[in-house]
Amino acid sequence: MNNYRALVFFDLDGTLLDAESTISKENHQAILQLKKNDILPLIASGRSPKEIQQITKGVAIDSYVSLNGQFNVVENEVVSKHAIPLKQIQELMALSESFGHSLACYTETEYAACYSTASMEKLYRLDHAPLPKISAEFHKDHEIYMVYLFSEDEEKDSLYREKFADIFTFFRDSPYSMAVVSKGQSKKAGIQEIIKTLDLAHVPTYAFGDGNNDLGMFEAVNTAIAMDNASPHVKSHADYITKSHLEDGICFGLKHFELLD
Repeated sequence: MNNYRALVFFDLDGTLLDAESTISKENHQAILQLKKNDILPLIASGRSPKEIQQITKGVAIDSYVSLNGQFNVVENEVVSKHAIPLKQIQELMALSESFGHSLACYTETEYAACYSTASMEKLYRLDHAPLPKISAEFHKDHEIYMVYLFSEDEEKDSLYREKFADIFTFFRDSPYSMAVVSKGQSKKAGIQEIIKTLDLAHVPTYAFGDGNNDLGMFEAVNTAIAMDNASPHVKSHADYITKSHLEDGICFGLKHFELLD
């Protein structure tokens, strides 16, 4: 497990995935070549383990930081996981309901929303993902690792952050939603846990990303690579800017750093 000479972390949406939220033939081949070169490719995403497994089916990736660092796996083995206490979920749910914002609770394998809203439907349509089942009791009967808060009222984001400053971290990752994880957890923390577990602090690490929730990931690696479709703010935190995710930017960046032949 720890004979790799480098680690490369990939965000999914806007980075490794194309416009149809699939992994292109070119990126599939690049991942195969990385493994042949003794370089470990890993996904780093806000998506759930089940979603990542579905997206990467048939692709040579079995390692990932999922749910924004809440559930982390290397070569199909769980490295770390961080469940959110029920009481904290219920407190968040009470505030979100007062604003008319629904929540979806994520386990390792499934997810369910309290109730349906237009914002919720817009998010899953954007991600080309199936809508969650509706259940007001789901969080009481399952171990929850991440919560999605569906809101287009960005002016209320600060209210959530202020009330739960000591409990949660909020990532606004779309116009329709915020990902909610335990305080201190993030892609950055998940990556650091994996590097420590593999005892690979001495090998080079790289990360490809395009969104604000990738900035922590950039901080956790030696070399941060932003896609050309990233915002100016994200690009300003990168060591290198590759082509866009629709212009074979992954392969272009990997070749630039001589990670591909």
